[in-house]
Amino acid sequence: MDSHSSYMTRDFPPGTEIMSKDHDPRRALIPRPSESPHDPLNWSMSWKLTVMVSQWIFTWISVTGALSIAPMFPLLGKEFHLNNSQLAFLTGITVITLGFANFIIVPLSNIYGRRAISLIFAVFITLTCIWQALATSHRSLLAARAVNGLVCATSETIPVQVIADVFFLHERGLWTGVYFTGYFLGAFLGPVMSGSIAAHHGWQSFFWLETGLSAFAILLIAFTFPETKYHRASFPSPYTPNTSNPTSHPTTLHSTPLDEEKPPIQPPQITALNPPPTLGSGRPSKHQFTPLHRADPRWRTFIIRDTWTPLKLFFNPIILWAGLMLAGPADLVLFFNLTESVILSAPPYNFTPQQVGYTNFAFALGAVLGLATAGPYSDWIAARSTRRNNGIREAEMRLPALLPYMLITIISLIVGGLAYQYQYPWPHIVIWGYGFAGLSVTTVPTIAIAYAIDCYKPISGEIMVVATVCKNFIGFSYSYWIFDLAHESKEGWVTPVMVVFACVVGPAVLAGPLWWGGGKRLRVWTRGSSVHRMEEMI
Repeated sequence: MDSHSSYMTRDFPPGTEIMSKDHDPRRALIPRPSESPHDPLNWSMSWKLTVMVSQWIFTWISVTGALSIAPMFPLLGKEFHLNNSQLAFLTGITVITLGFANFIIVPLSNIYGRRAISLIFAVFITLTCIWQALATSHRSLLAARAVNGLVCATSETIPVQVIADVFFLHERGLWTGVYFTGYFLGAFLGPVMSGSIAAHHGWQSFFWLETGLSAFAILLIAFTFPETKYHRASFPSPYTPNTSNPTSHPTTLHSTPLDEEKPPIQPPQITALNPPPTLGSGRPSKHQFTPLHRADPRWRTFIIRDTWTPLKLFFNPIILWAGLMLAGPADLVLFFNLTESVILSAPPYNFTPQQVGYTNFAFALGAVLGLATAGPYSDWIAARSTRRNNGIREAEMRLPALLPYMLITIISLIVGGLAYQYQYPWPHIVIWGYGFAGLSVTTVPTIAIAYAIDCYKPISGEIMVVATVCKNFIGFSYSYWIFDLAHESKEGWVTPVMVVFACVVGPAVLAGPLWWGGGKRLRVWTRGSSVHRMEEMI
């Protein structure tokens, strides 16, 4: 028996995969697709791209309206007589509802499907944009912002569920990066739009524009986003301990009478898989374009599971770490977003709302550069390590890719904070602070979340719930203390920047122990967790 064949007899923990006999991870099909042409894993690349473009645009539109009002702070403050903390809270309330709404959205998307929930919430987003445009008081606008955050929360979990639905393991790093770039480009380009429109046509005009974009999103989802949730027969997992009779048959979605003879289902080969004939040539069925589907008969189980599981996952070290790694760079961007109008509209810069909005191009350019590098780079790092490890991929093999991006994040924090305090020329703030923060937010979270999903593939949506709650809870707190701390501290802006530094860099330090063996030990300890069997229910 050759060395590769001997690996087949080993008992691997979740996150350890045998990729292919020639050690080329691109040839392995994990998870194993069915033979149906309607299985999203078998869809042609043109259909997969159509689905991803649809979700990418929907995400961009949702985030644009939710997180783009910072350049309008001077106008809103003047109309409603608000101080800096009250203005920041208009973003903070949206951020906190964005996070906690996912405890509702994830079970709904598993019960009714990704398509139906996306359609319904797109309608709600349109209605909340109208509400914001018509608001005539601070209380009304604040309430509209809170509800808008609730309904825009689909942008934080459903795209990640869709990625897990239609792409194989070795492809998810790239597409997770594409998703994060769409999400944060909405947060970056939205302020460019809001600042320019508000300066020339009033702040209400921006929300009317968002109303039109949201209405377009409804049509986009209706015609280009088929249902991606798909039931497949389950096969014995290569890393789940076999505690049943070896001759027993694995569970399938469609049960048969107990007295009926069932043909044995052969477990899949882990290496050198023979792809089904429909791979790469399938397409959605007409049924997958149905606007609304009947509720899954296991809806009670989904409600309990999808509500309890994220709470339980907060105590999983790997998932909590990934959530904090998303929260750090994302809330660094939020820190700059909350403060850009206060800093740049005051002396010595004296920027107009339109000019403040234009500085967000730096975030966008950094984000695009991150998209071009993070996913492919982390996949390349993991593939190279896999070849050196005789075709055995460990989930931690992508973690070294974090190093260059964390160095860029640290530069953004330090230079941006010092520029705020000592009023460096504005290009230092925009290039080193905003630009590098934009690059950080589409790279570090991409790698960290892809790592967590590699370890716990069946619960990609729940992982994003944990991550977004971490991100949004911490970000919400920023709206309370950033300005007060900067004004009360004798060190000025250096003090809040150091607090943000701790939130960003502290979790990143733990990547070393995870890579050095701690991550695999944690995966071994949690190998018997019920989360590894959740894919049978999806």
